[in-house]
Amino acid sequence: MKNKIIYCLNFLWTSFIAFTFPLCFGVIFLNITGHSKGYGYDLGPEKDVSILLGCIEIPIWIALALPSNIYIFLKTMKKGKLYLLLPIAIYIVLAIICIFIIGGWAEYIKAVFNI
Repeated sequence: MKNKIIYCLNFLWTSFIAFTFPLCFGVIFLNITGHSKGYGYDLGPEKDVSILLGCIEIPIWIALALPSNIYIFLKTMKKGKLYLLLPIAIYIVLAIICIFIIGGWAEYIKAVFNI
């Protein structure tokens, strides 16, 4: 019973991480590239601070996301390799749902990559 509760909590956390992945990726990418206030704004001397924040955000995000993802994937792989596709599919679907809530692919790509 204890293992099922731990698995369930890790699955919920992994689902939350999957849902917020596009937002986190966008913020970290914009900070590292020095465009944290958008592409139309010149940060000037604040660019160094933006890049430093991006470099700090990456290990924080990895520390929050990686352990639960590894736990879920390893526990699911013990059931069979075919079952491993289920958490991967859920991860991708939740990330896509977040992108559509933001405003769709075009809006997300425009905001993050300025395309």
